[in-house]
Amino acid sequence: MRTSVLSKLSFVLVILLVIAIAAATIVEDCYGVNYAHQHIYEAWWFVGLWAITAIAGCWLLYKKKTWKRPCVFLLHVSFLIILSGALTTHITSHKGMIHLREGEASRSFWMKNEQGLYTLTGKMPFYLALKKFQILYDADGTTPSDYVSQVVIATKEGKKETTISMNNIGRVKGYRIYQTSFDEDGKGSTFTISYDPWGTAITYAGYLLLALSMIWVSLKQRIQNEQLTINSPKLSTFNFQLSTLLLALCGTAMASYMVIAIARSPLVPILRSPFLFVHVGTIMLSYILLVVSILRREILRPAVFLLATGIFLGAVWANVSWGTYWSWDPKESWALITLLIYSIPLHNKSLPWFNNIRNYRIYSLLAFACLLMTYFGVNFLLGGLHSYAG
Repeated sequence: MRTSVLSKLSFVLVILLVIAIAAATIVEDCYGVNYAHQHIYEAWWFVGLWAITAIAGCWLLYKKKTWKRPCVFLLHVSFLIILSGALTTHITSHKGMIHLREGEASRSFWMKNEQGLYTLTGKMPFYLALKKFQILYDADGTTPSDYVSQVVIATKEGKKETTISMNNIGRVKGYRIYQTSFDEDGKGSTFTISYDPWGTAITYAGYLLLALSMIWVSLKQRIQNEQLTINSPKLSTFNFQLSTLLLALCGTAMASYMVIAIARSPLVPILRSPFLFVHVGTIMLSYILLVVSILRREILRPAVFLLATGIFLGAVWANVSWGTYWSWDPKESWALITLLIYSIPLHNKSLPWFNNIRNYRIYSLLAFACLLMTYFGVNFLLGGLHSYAG
């Protein structure tokens, strides 16, 4: 009995994380980004909750002897590596802002204090000079297509000219420089300065291992499915037809919503990236499959894998464009909540309650509320960095 209770501890902790993250998005909407980061996302208890969850997960992997199933073992290890990278970033990285007018050079940048105010000064091991800033426009002459800064980077080794724009960052001595904003007269730029020499690399290694292990698990699952026999062909056919209809309806509704949202206004420069179609397309497909998984349980695993892929593709895009692979934006947070919620039924060996198809479908309907919040609710209720999508 004690072992059974302890084996469920990691899942209880995951639910607590979900509650904490959901509450944080509401707190952020009410009190602001800085308040939410100071009191929740960067608070010791929130970091500790993640650490305890990871430790409980490791204990469960050991008790279940998961190493005997290498693909599943590596899948869970990849998440531990991603969390390790996030912790490393939290401890060792620093980030700030630097404002330059054309012809001006500096090596100092502003960093936030514990209250979220830019009062601390950091020093870069190089000088950054703004040579020229310009706004590029579409053929209509009014819609901005990119914001471009021509800069000079001066190090001990010499000077180098480079271009920094949306989705095109500058890199020097472990620092990354991002185009963030510009002066109204078009004669100055504000850049984000990010220094994270270890955390990003560790996190990206976790992403790579996650991708490889998901492919491995999927291939193995497909082989096993081919060996199964269909016990109730009539019921299976009915479910297949119903799920196909549901797939078509959800696909049409979600695709229509996305097209309308994009067509409402021209794309801002940050969205003019190849990541847009890959990231959004993967996420959209995962959402559709998650809906279908209510009726066809075997769809759940590929749906969750696609959602994880879409989230981490978005993280890479965010790192390229915003200077950080994870910022606890409400859309990011609710996508993570959805991933965690839908991942729980995949562990039916540890949670036999899900072996009952009725229980599974009741849970799936409740999980669907998280999906609706992620897809619609965040845009209309919470906003954030992804508000342009709505």
